[in-house]
Amino acid sequence: MMPLLRIARMLAWMPLAACSPAPHTFDRYLAQLPADTVAALPEMAWPPGTVLCPLALYQSALGEAAPPADRVNAFLKQKQFLGGEDWSLIVVKPAPAGNAGIEQLFFKRADYDVINDPQLMGRAAQTVPPGFVPRACVSAEQARVLVTRAQGSQRKRIIFGTL
Repeated sequence: MMPLLRIARMLAWMPLAACSPAPHTFDRYLAQLPADTVAALPEMAWPPGTVLCPLALYQSALGEAAPPADRVNAFLKQKQFLGGEDWSLIVVKPAPAGNAGIEQLFFKRADYDVINDPQLMGRAAQTVPPGFVPRACVSAEQARVLVTRAQGSQRKRIIFGTL
């Protein structure tokens, strides 16, 4: 009787497991990048002029130096976003002022960390390829990601920037 009950429980949980969302295309792309590489972002059909601003774990606002910081931080404040265990990508599309055209994509913590703090970026990327400039926000057309790995660690570090 016990094995039958165990099978019934397993069958009851299967639909819930099937409902878990599949990783976003962008997340799958970042996860498959090898360490010590610079890569362009995949085509995501964002309109020209779109700006991408990653928020690292526990980060709840952009630094003031980032060009769309005022607009994005107002959006995050209105949403009462406090940061957390996941990282997110703020997509700022060219649109009227205010929250129109701002989208926040959430990504589960995976086998990589997104870094956008200037001090951490300098320490994380011991060998930055010539011409790569780390940025807190970057235009979608020019965006590149630098993938590094800390010595002795299997976790990759993703840094957004331009070439």
